[in-house]
Amino acid sequence: MKCLVLSLFLCLSLYAHTQVHLAIKAGPQTATARYSRMGQKISTKQITGFNAGVLGKVYFDDRVAFVTGMQYSARGFTVNTLPGDTQRTYHLNYLDIPILLQIDFSKQKNKGLYCRVGPVLGIGLYGKEIYTGSSGNEIRRKAVLSVTGKYFGLFDASLNAMLGIHITPHLFAEAAYSYGIGNINNDPDGPNIKSRVLSAGLGWWFK
Repeated sequence: MKCLVLSLFLCLSLYAHTQVHLAIKAGPQTATARYSRMGQKISTKQITGFNAGVLGKVYFDDRVAFVTGMQYSARGFTVNTLPGDTQRTYHLNYLDIPILLQIDFSKQKNKGLYCRVGPVLGIGLYGKEIYTGSSGNEIRRKAVLSVTGKYFGLFDASLNAMLGIHITPHLFAEAAYSYGIGNINNDPDGPNIKSRVLSAGLGWWFK
């Protein structure tokens, strides 16, 4: 919660500054996870989701800018945890707070190609588990995200790399890859789960 308040305060503070650019963006994404138990990797499948949020950007050099904001991210994975076990799909929803460095390849702002790199903190919002029961019926139940207990972790951390292009000075498109570096499973005796997300998006800079 402190991180969320700090990020919101930072966005509002940046907006009050004349050099700040604000944008909205949204787009589809595919998500999966690196899932391993006792050092043995278990195959997972992708699920589809989407992302949407707001960004704030401030330049501190002609081609280098700091980018932050808040973004909803719908991710998760599908896995057969044990041989012969039913397939289980997890939908995990996060509020992402990026802390990114942007480098423009063009000498003019909001034109041409750019890239962004840096860490992203994810705060869990809610989750859902879907699987087929012994009677053949589909079961949907809540997937708990918590800081304690043998549940999914409330927080996620990842490293992001992004490539984008300004279609116009306001309209932009970008593609990104998110590499989870933290185990999102709280159970010390359970599997090690690290998120992986490939996303795309369209956005609009207001100034």
